[in-house]
Amino acid sequence: MDVLKTIFDKQYELNKRILKERHNKNYDEICDHSNKSKEMDKVRTEWILKYNRAQIHESIELEDSFPWKWWKDGDEIDWQNVGIELIDELHFWVSKCQIAGLDVEKLGKLYEQKNKLNQLRQDKGYGSTYKKVDEHGVEDNKRMDELLGEK
Repeated sequence: MDVLKTIFDKQYELNKRILKERHNKNYDEICDHSNKSKEMDKVRTEWILKYNRAQIHESIELEDSFPWKWWKDGDEIDWQNVGIELIDELHFWVSKCQIAGLDVEKLGKLYEQKNKLNQLRQDKGYGSTYKKVDEHGVEDNKRMDELLGEK
């Protein structure tokens, strides 16, 4: 069983239901990147930002599972709630991926490329000798295929 595919499929069905029942929106249309209209890009942007804000707030709720407030007594960690908040963040993260047109396969490929680039950065002295931006002002993220020899 491919756990990531299962997560993506279940989240897709949940989002499809919520957007239809609560917002009168068609999630299939929003996620369909064959429609490249400016209007659909506006809708996609709106929903990615909504999911992003929700994920940020779930992250804040995650922090509240830890005793980070130095001005208060107590040092107990609610590990069960930590897991729940991380899953809530995952829900919104997967939703953003779907609207951005990243299915499991595309996500996996992009992750592998970016991971290779991050390894290359470290190998070449990221933060000291490595130049992230080339002489033409183009960031390495935009040149991944070339840098990784995948072009």
